[in-house]
Formats: sequence, structure tokens, C-alpha cells
Amino acid sequence: MVSAIVILLMVFIMVSALNQKITEKSETKNLAYLKSKAVFFADSLVKNSNEKEPEKGIALYDKEKKRVQENVIDLKLAEKLDEKKFPEKLKEIRIEFSNMKITAGRKEGACFEAKRFILNESNEKGVLYATACN
Repeated sequence: MVSAIVILLMVFIMVSALNQKITEKSETKNLAYLKSKAVFFADSLVKNSNEKEPEKGIALYDKEKKRVQENVIDLKLAEKLDEKKFPEKLKEIRIEFSNMKITAGRKEGACFEAKRFILNESNEKGVLYATACN
């Protein structure tokens, strides 16, 4: 009887430890997913330009060269960002320069924030933050 109780106790401990490892792996996988989404959103914003839907890209479009200037932000487009049109996991976009800050959306829940260094039209350095949340 004592040996049966000991065996059951050992099985319980092993199942409990296994459950904890599964939970940790799930959380790690979820964080990796959020990281990839946040990095993708930040990358997409600074490499594309879309006047009608700035949530898909706010890079400066050079009309003379007929191409997008990657990592150079069009502040007029950035001000048009609408959080209602953000893709599913994207919750906040924040753009910071020394003399101005633009924020669209807000963080909620478990989140990961990707940081991307950018320039504005006058070559001032700034930072774009894209936050993906569950």
C-alpha cells in the first residue's frame, strides 16, 4: 500500500513537471510569434508607402525618383494612422523624434515592442515602435 502511494506521488510529480514545461514552451512560442509580428509590422511601415492606407506603409515617396525612400518617414502619412485599420496583432505604433511624438493605438495584454531607427524628411533621427499584442 505504501509503495503504491509512493508510485502515485512520483507519477503526479512527473505529470506536474511535464505540464509546467509544456506551458513554458507555449509561452516561449507565443512570445516568438509576437516578436516576429512586431518586427514584420515595423519593417513594413518603413519600407512601403500607401497614401490611402498608411497602416500599410508610411515611408516617404520620392516623386522625382519615382520610388520609396526606405527608413525615411512621411510625417503627414504618419499622422493619418488609424488604429481601427491596424492588422490583427498590431496594437500600437509610436514615432518619436526629439521635438515630436506621434502615437496611434494603445498596448493591451501581453505585448512585444519592436524598435526601428528612422529618419524624417529633414534627416533628423528618430525611432519607430511597433507593438504586437495578444
